[in-house]
Amino acid sequence: MSNAEFASKGGERMRGYRLGKLVLAVLALATVACGSAKTSNYYTLRVNPPAARSSVLAEKQLGVALPRATHLLRQDRLVYFTGENEMNYYQYHRWAEPPPFMVQSLLIEELRAAGLFDNVVPYRAQKGLDYVLRGRLLAMEEVDTPGEVSARFGLELELVRQEDARVVWSGHDSCQRPVPTRTVDAVVEALSGCAGETLSELTRSLQEAIRQLEKGGEGRP
Repeated sequence: MSNAEFASKGGERMRGYRLGKLVLAVLALATVACGSAKTSNYYTLRVNPPAARSSVLAEKQLGVALPRATHLLRQDRLVYFTGENEMNYYQYHRWAEPPPFMVQSLLIEELRAAGLFDNVVPYRAQKGLDYVLRGRLLAMEEVDTPGEVSARFGLELELVRQEDARVVWSGHDSCQRPVPTRTVDAVVEALSGCAGETLSELTRSLQEAIRQLEKGGEGRP
């Protein structure tokens, strides 16, 4: 074998050796990465509905529509604000379902327990209802300010008479309360409390409106 052939063979062996080391390094990094991969945590709002009424206020059928929301609140990652207009998402802390769906379910549960209507169902553009409750989710987030973390929840609703598409009631309410410890669990607990407070206030306002409507009152109470 000539010197040139020997040098060529040696170069090939060296390149193969280096390639083998590179493959092993990549496999080692992949193994470490897989072993340390973070898992996502999932949360839901927990609200205690009012004690169920023994009688129904109005023998009417109500459909509860999915609340509108910004893109910020339509995805499942928990949102936090670190300034007036600066926000971010938690990568590994997520809602069990998008917030509008959670709020729709909570509204249905709240109104069924409150006994304002004979029947309360999710609204899916069906006919034959007396009223449709529609609205917009205004806030459902963590707010970080210097020295304090708080939870913020806001919701606006309007009751529409289906036969003539007339808005017969509207209301909005919001809540913000401090979080005692800087953990996501504590933020979710505070958000649950805010959601319960907001739903209760809106339900009380809606109840008065239904009483007026049942008495034959016109216009928006």
